[in-house]
Amino acid sequence: MWVSALFGMFFRMVSTYMAIKLRPVDSNNLSFATPMVYLEKYMTGRWNFIPQLVAGLILVQGIVLYNLVQVNSVAHAVHNRFGVPNSVIAILMTICVGIVILGGLTKIVNYCSVISPIAIAIYVAAGIVVLGSHPVQTINSLGQVFSGAFMPYSIAGGVAGYTVLQAMQFGVSRGIFSHMSGMGTSTFLQAANRDAPAKGAFMSAMTPFVDTIIICSITGLVILSAPNWKYQTGAYLTAESFEAGLGFLGQIVVVLSLIIFALTTTFAFAHIAERCFKYLGGTNSFYYRIFFLVVVFLGPFLELRFVWSLSDIIIAMIIIFHLVPLLFITLINREKMYKDLQSLNFKTK
Repeated sequence: MWVSALFGMFFRMVSTYMAIKLRPVDSNNLSFATPMVYLEKYMTGRWNFIPQLVAGLILVQGIVLYNLVQVNSVAHAVHNRFGVPNSVIAILMTICVGIVILGGLTKIVNYCSVISPIAIAIYVAAGIVVLGSHPVQTINSLGQVFSGAFMPYSIAGGVAGYTVLQAMQFGVSRGIFSHMSGMGTSTFLQAANRDAPAKGAFMSAMTPFVDTIIICSITGLVILSAPNWKYQTGAYLTAESFEAGLGFLGQIVVVLSLIIFALTTTFAFAHIAERCFKYLGGTNSFYYRIFFLVVVFLGPFLELRFVWSLSDIIIAMIIIFHLVPLLFITLINREKMYKDLQSLNFKTK
């Protein structure tokens, strides 16, 4: 996850830079603040299908992948910890998402910008308290990260090499799912601003660092410091690990943070997917939002392994058809981009 985040900072930076640099003057243009704006410019001739394909994949990603995974994770944690029926969770989540996305983009942005930083601060503080209260276990857990990476242990009926492949597969896929780098989604949330391209690119590059290097690392170390990390999985494992360090308050923090993270992520991807829906010719936003809410409702009832497997497949397809062209575009524009990044002055006037 750390490695994917470090590479992800680069991918998000260049993606956002190109989207701002090439964005149309008219903000109502269908490709404004999207990865399609630079794909349209450079993927021509026999490659001109790529912008539409990427838009379609991001549409599926927004409606299915992040939507289902977020809601399913909430249901998994709340049901296992408090016994709340999935049907109740499905109804409540659908109502919450419906109130926001039927209100339009302005409310989506307002909700995300107000709620998310507060939830992140509380979650990080709780994690630091857990790790600080057991310093020896924390150091040992950090040691496990490196010993497991460079001296992998074998599993029953398998070999150490297999565990390395498993760690790489799940570490990279979960890392990408966390910081969303290489999938073009950063442009929707960053490239609409009016800052210089380089400044917007740097701001976008900070996301993998905060999201994965800080938040996911704290989560991982808390889990490794708890006794049952080998026997549980999913959001339930995180809640149980925080409970081991903070008691009942720990699981409350995790569950509430998870609900807020899930809702704000769902709000954001409702907007991202709708932008792709319109880019591909969709005109009836109301029907799109109703369909989105139907998927939200179905999320708690699906099997956890199926949801994550589906997400891995979609992420892989987006990376192939977006990341490879992005690397080509970066090589073409590397000199101009490098000069812009070097000359950037962050001081306010």
